[in-house]
Parts: sequence; structure tokens; C-alpha cells
Amino acid sequence: MLDIWKVRRKEARILLSLPVTIEGWDHDNAPFSEETVTENVSKNGACILVSRILKLGSVVTVLALKGKFKCKGEIRAHWVDESDQKKRIGVQFVEAPINWVVS
Repeated sequence: MLDIWKVRRKEARILLSLPVTIEGWDHDNAPFSEETVTENVSKNGACILVSRILKLGSVVTVLALKGKFKCKGEIRAHWVDESDQKKRIGVQFVEAPINWVVS
């Protein structure tokens, strides 16, 4: 069976549950900060589990590695996984990531 996500992806993904904090504005334009984890990472982005609805195209700040990593990223995808009903976002960094787990 064809995996449509692998066809669309420009970069390889690495399965990694990394603690991160995301900050930004939610769907109701309220500021938020959420401690969560990644599901997978790539050189220029990550799939992150979230508890709230976020706007496609909005920019969030991703913080990780005990403050050694901080980068802005655009929400390029938002979905609820059918297998576990958890919300996820696909974030593509809009700045050059420094000290990220993938280089």
C-alpha cells in the first residue's frame, strides 16, 4: 500500500519522543504554552502531540533540550489520529534550527 505521507515528505522522519514546550496563539486567539512531546522529528520540523485546536499556517515557538533549542515553526498540518484519537500538528521550522536533535 502507498504511504501518501512518505510521498509528500521532503525529509526523512526519525521516531523520537522528545519533551518540548510549544507557545503561541490557539484557534480562539488566546495565548498558550503547552508541555508535550514529539512523535517524530526531521531536520527542519516535527510532529507534535497537542491538546488543543491550532490554526493551520500559524506560527508557534518550539522549545526543547532544557532551553538549548528554541525555534519558530509554521503549523503545516493538524489532525486527529484515528488509531488513538490524539491531536497532532506537523510543524515546519521557519528559521534555521540551531542545536536541534537532527542536523
